[in-house]
Amino acid sequence: MTHPDIPKRYPLDNAAQIFVNIVSPGETTLSRIGLEMSEPVDRTRLQQAVDNIIPHRFPYFQVYLKKTLFAYVLERTDDIPRVEEDSYYTNRHVDFHKGEFLYRFRTGGKNIALEMSHILSDGYGTLVLLLSVTAEYFRLAGVEVEDFPLIFHPGDPIDPKEWGCAYAEVFSRKGPSIKAETQAYIPAGKAIPFERYYTARFRMNLEHIREMARDRKVTLVVFVSGIYLWAIQEIYIEDLKSGKAKTGRPLRFQIPINLRRDYPTKSLKNFSYIYSPSYTIETVEDAKTLDEIIELISRDIRFERHNHVVENQIRRNLRITANPLYKYMPRAVKEKFLALFYQMFARGLFSGVLTSLGELTLPPALEKRVESVDILACNSPAPGRNATMFSYKGILEVNIGSTVDNLRLEELISIKLKELGLEPEQKNRREQ
Repeated sequence: MTHPDIPKRYPLDNAAQIFVNIVSPGETTLSRIGLEMSEPVDRTRLQQAVDNIIPHRFPYFQVYLKKTLFAYVLERTDDIPRVEEDSYYTNRHVDFHKGEFLYRFRTGGKNIALEMSHILSDGYGTLVLLLSVTAEYFRLAGVEVEDFPLIFHPGDPIDPKEWGCAYAEVFSRKGPSIKAETQAYIPAGKAIPFERYYTARFRMNLEHIREMARDRKVTLVVFVSGIYLWAIQEIYIEDLKSGKAKTGRPLRFQIPINLRRDYPTKSLKNFSYIYSPSYTIETVEDAKTLDEIIELISRDIRFERHNHVVENQIRRNLRITANPLYKYMPRAVKEKFLALFYQMFARGLFSGVLTSLGELTLPPALEKRVESVDILACNSPAPGRNATMFSYKGILEVNIGSTVDNLRLEELISIKLKELGLEPEQKNRREQ
């Protein structure tokens, strides 16, 4: 095992301490980024790229999850993950307690995909690892891939901060207390079997929808979030009229953000948090128009930024994990405590989720060979759907992963997109 400066064991980052206690067949914590190539993938060469990259550039990802008396830790190993055959349903459960890696490379046909648990990293770290392996895959075929900020090579220097907790590196623990929020309205749906994960993909012209956002003087993610939350509101109104829902439940939307944009860090572990715009409908007549919802989202985000709401939530989390009572609490007790914490401050508090990875660009050698990108967030029992948006080569894609059996929300989103003249290409992945 090389890189003696990287410890044999090291702790989970602050966010991972939550994820490790909620992982289950129904909440896998695995998100996925896939690259569709212009030609079939050579699995043997892909495995060689993984063998070259993981031990020599990302040894802090060459780890297993281990239990100690007081905590879960990451333990380095000489083992290297094996490339797996891809499957129809993705992001499915892996039992990390049985000697499995916290991520898996998958391939089938022209696809190279990486599914990674939030116990180990977020979307940014996933993308860096995937692109680095993909660049090495093409280098082995004699293709010279240009230098690129998100691509690391075997033998490149490793910054010690890459495997550290960026939250603790950037933020202090000092801050105000945070009150628990009330439960949000969540569209109902019958849960599907754990081995399935349904998806609905919307693809549309990037410049067309970007122009609509500009006309309203909002960002693209605010505009798309408005459409998504409008669809949730429509279902809520239907449920109010039929007596299936109570009035006064907040419609609260979760928008995860990459904190690296405001707080640069070398860390490739988790470093994201959430905006949570919301509003409440007391009667059916209180329903908002799409433009009103967009303005509400934009206003709430401005308020949260100005008042450092996200930063204060992170400081609260850091205070909890630094508390001696918590640090020396037996791990088995800690698991129950953090599961309760997640229930109070996360699960059931959001009507919907939309993560934006922004506009993806690649170096010319890869852009020529990567025809499309596919990104799917980890499954979420509450609110039952987890959506991502990103753009590549002039196409905006919104991908909704679902653990429930109905398509009403997706149908309403499609209706609104068509009303706006966006003409989305929609593809639903349901039963085989």
